[in-house]
Amino acid sequence: MSGFGWSSEKRERVELAFFQFLKRCYVNTKDYGLICIGDNLFMGQTYAINKIFDALEEDIHDIYILKSRQLGISTIFRCLIIFLLGIHKGLKGAIVFDTAENKSQARSELTTIIRDLPTTLKFPKIKKGGDNREGLTLENNSQVLFKSAGIKKSKSSGTLGRSVGLALCHASEMCSWENQEGLRAFKESLSDINPDRLYLWESTARGFNQWHEMWQDARKDTAHCKCIFLGFWAKDTQRIDRAHPDFDVYAATPPTEIEAKKIRQVKELYNIDITMEQLAWYRRKMDPSAQAEGDADAEYEGDTVQIQEQPWTEDEAFQQTGSIFFSAEKLTEVTLNDVSDRYNSYFFSVGTEFVSTIVLKAPTAKMAELKVWEEPDPDGFYILGIDPAFGENEHNDRSSIQVCRAHADCLEQVAEYASPLIRTEQLAWVIATLMGWYGSGANSQIKYALEINGPGAAVFTELRSLRHQIEANSYLENQVQERGLKDVFRNVRTYLYTRPDAVQGGSGSYHIKTTSALKVTFMERLRDMVTGNKFHVRSLELVEEMKTIAREGDTIKAPGSMKDDRVLAAAFAVHCWETGPRKMLITQNRTRDSEIARKRLTITDQVNLYQQNQLQAFFASKKHARIDQARQLARQSWRRR
Repeated sequence: MSGFGWSSEKRERVELAFFQFLKRCYVNTKDYGLICIGDNLFMGQTYAINKIFDALEEDIHDIYILKSRQLGISTIFRCLIIFLLGIHKGLKGAIVFDTAENKSQARSELTTIIRDLPTTLKFPKIKKGGDNREGLTLENNSQVLFKSAGIKKSKSSGTLGRSVGLALCHASEMCSWENQEGLRAFKESLSDINPDRLYLWESTARGFNQWHEMWQDARKDTAHCKCIFLGFWAKDTQRIDRAHPDFDVYAATPPTEIEAKKIRQVKELYNIDITMEQLAWYRRKMDPSAQAEGDADAEYEGDTVQIQEQPWTEDEAFQQTGSIFFSAEKLTEVTLNDVSDRYNSYFFSVGTEFVSTIVLKAPTAKMAELKVWEEPDPDGFYILGIDPAFGENEHNDRSSIQVCRAHADCLEQVAEYASPLIRTEQLAWVIATLMGWYGSGANSQIKYALEINGPGAAVFTELRSLRHQIEANSYLENQVQERGLKDVFRNVRTYLYTRPDAVQGGSGSYHIKTTSALKVTFMERLRDMVTGNKFHVRSLELVEEMKTIAREGDTIKAPGSMKDDRVLAAAFAVHCWETGPRKMLITQNRTRDSEIARKRLTITDQVNLYQQNQLQAFFASKKHARIDQARQLARQSWRRR
């Protein structure tokens, strides 16, 4: 606890008062008609409210709620916002909806709740003249605004939060918001110092979208954000009673292996015990017509839409539309076995020319542009896959570089660069810096594969210009020597992309100009390498991007405005490795295990190994000489006959 949150006494007093307030709130429901909210609370509603007050006591005011459908969360959050406005004088809050229709319905519901409150409750009524187009003003001068975010960009996208200062908000169904500019403007309107501020961001999942990014960011920022997940199990009525005939149908068999695994996950993650009554309801919901086949029990598997509407866990909530490209099970395995959070992080300070480029330790995780898991090996062979911002498509607004250690049998990710702020010429300087670092060893080699669509051509032009400047300009050369950058281009081999159907190697264009067909080829090979454990991924961010990749028709990409620049850069690196250095590395038997074993040898061991190899080579040459001599004698003997 930070010491700046609500006191325990304040938390208990306000929380108790809110639940008493709910006892006076009535709403119309589709299942039971007019009901008292406080007398009909679902487990998930109570759980969410308790977690929210826990957060306020911990001085956390940004609450993110990922939920399944029809849990009554939106209704109870509207009640919480209006309650807090009622007990605090002069506060301003907002309830923001995805569409104008939902805004109108919710406003009508909340207005009715306030007007129907008994006078004995002494809750401030709606001020005379306070019910206007903008929202409602209470008698204590607190105000709630009703806004519609919009589900697509428009001319008014950035006006959502203009000229508004808010201390409370409930943003509903974030998965439908496509108004990124409006969201940024809205967040700027929120107070960051009011001790009673509360911001509720709530939604179902609906695939990998802006809401998914917000959820992932909130998960990482545990000091300022609280994340609450509510699965299908959070609603008490979502069960089949044992006395109901359907229970015998859908609970006839014990949990399958997959179901048992999910039941364990829910227990481990949320401390919730799933009952057979709940499992029976879920089975009926997913596939009511499922039947046993032969000796196999019925499998109640829903499609991606059904699963994301009624998920077991938060990971299951975010389902990909279209055909998922990378296996979820494989990515889970990669995360457990290869992904590492042990890295050094840096950021680039770039000026007006290359010699002013400085690489600094990143003071915070958000400032990290370059993550380094393995520093250069002086004998290593390295490949850089590079996707400049907007290079492959207009949604990739980040420049990404994947640095990989090449072996005969696999690629290992050793560093990753990603930044949305770098200019094309500055990206060229970053590339040169990385090549200079990883290619600086006495026996190291390096290649790079650059996407030259759009801005990539400008990056390549700057790289060639930079090399000329370093070689031809003595003034610049002196500065380069002073900064230790003289060998920046040492061992750099310009990657020459060759069409698979080219007759002669070496024909084609410099680097990669991605077409739809080529992108499919690159992505398919990347998937093969990941599946076959031939590409070792260290970056969690890269894995997260892989999760969003889907096949839709003839295209393989991240949906909507989601990013796949890291994935593309990795695919370029894999393609460069396969079509170039891999054959040479196989010939030299430079496998990953042999490289590791070589590094473990002491100097004495290396000398002995060298002498042993020399001796073996000597005896082998003598053996071949004796064989050749024997063959010549045999030929001469044959001729004399």
